[in-house]
Amino acid sequence: MKSTTRSFTVGEGKGYLTVARNEDGAPAEVLIRMAKQGSTLAGMMDAFSTTITQGLRHGVPLKTFVADYVGLRFEPAGLTNDPEVKQASSVMDYVGRRLALDYLPYDVRVELNVLTTEERATKEAIDGVGDAVWTDLVGLSMSAPVVARPRRS
Repeated sequence: MKSTTRSFTVGEGKGYLTVARNEDGAPAEVLIRMAKQGSTLAGMMDAFSTTITQGLRHGVPLKTFVADYVGLRFEPAGLTNDPEVKQASSVMDYVGRRLALDYLPYDVRVELNVLTTEERATKEAIDGVGDAVWTDLVGLSMSAPVVARPRRS
């Protein structure tokens, strides 16, 4: 299997994310190593890696893992060295976001609210226009004259 290793930092935590892929390019194995071996966090990340890998081997969709792990909050948290994931609320949040960006299609990532920097900027611009149009429509409806029904005699 081909694999890719990426070094990352989340707040004060440093680690490595290795993803091995099947022939079709889908992730088959995920390994997360934290720089401080022997720490509680390193042990938890080893267990986390095993869980994801076993789940993928048994047919659990990557989307399921990403949906569960994106947004989890615990230390270390904060700024990252990844330009596409500028901040993470935990190492698991970072790994979930990175896996989504690398292996999930755009429509699934929109559903999970995991977008690249460029995609976020485009979405904000479109949402901003959408909000302005909505505000105009609401204002227009508020200023429309009220038509009373004629009374029947």
